[in-house]
Amino acid sequence: MSESVDFQSVQSEISSSSNYNVVRCNCNREANVVRAWTPKNPGRRFYGCSGFGARDKKKACNFFRWYDLEKPHGWQHLALLEARDIIQEQKDEIADLRTKVSSLTHSSELEDKLKKKGEECEALKREVVMLREKSSVIRNVVVSSVGFGVLVGGIMVMSKW
Repeated sequence: MSESVDFQSVQSEISSSSNYNVVRCNCNREANVVRAWTPKNPGRRFYGCSGFGARDKKKACNFFRWYDLEKPHGWQHLALLEARDIIQEQKDEIADLRTKVSSLTHSSELEDKLKKKGEECEALKREVVMLREKSSVIRNVVVSSVGFGVLVGGIMVMSKW
């Protein structure tokens, strides 16, 4: 129970002291705490200018100070390097999977569009067949009407003679 209280008091001291101990860089900005992942310093934290990495190099200075005073060593050093490599492999795998999902989504969208166009094509074919039938009926009516008109005209001409 006392260990828990001690831990909480230490934790609150750290958080309250961190509010007062702001580290400023050479350009008077609040320095960020960044984690290094180099082979010599895997997982080791350092202070760096908050403008570091900006496209405009005038907005940042080259401020650098170690946050963690000791380098990682021994099994911790090896474990951190291994963890870094595993994380990178997982990031690469996630990127590959996102690419595959994007490709499959695009393929699925294309299949849906193709299916809709196929249905539209079938509907248009049915409409063409129906219009051909109507056209045939209308053609027969017109031909019959013309034939009937010629027949009636012929009868009228014959009856006058």
